[in-house]
Amino acid sequence: MTKPKTARRAKAVPTEAPRQKRAARRQAAVPPLAGESLAPAAEAEGATATPADSETTPPAPKGPAGKLGIIVDLMRRPQGATVTQMGEATGWLPHSVRGAMAGSLKRKHKLTIVGELGEGGRVYRITSEQSA
Repeated sequence: MTKPKTARRAKAVPTEAPRQKRAARRQAAVPPLAGESLAPAAEAEGATATPADSETTPPAPKGPAGKLGIIVDLMRRPQGATVTQMGEATGWLPHSVRGAMAGSLKRKHKLTIVGELGEGGRVYRITSEQSA
């Protein structure tokens, strides 16, 4: 007799749920807080974290980060930047650069962008009162 085509397979019992695995990985990757020391054994011996460690940490950058930050840096230059230059720096198409300027930079980050007709096309700059 042949084996029926609709034979059921035995399901493997998972040892640990995927969410639990992710949670364990996340917790292992969490850095200690500012007041906590790195090693619990060192804390038991009476050693504490030095306040000089927090002084050497640079302040968080002001303004957008990532590719939007690249666009902002290009427009803050004295000569400004064209859509082509910003597209080459970020790998974006021209319509994406214009959309980022109109949407995220103007509306979300409240930057004033001025476009002037230059030799190589329209040049965009961030006004001087917001460049600092």
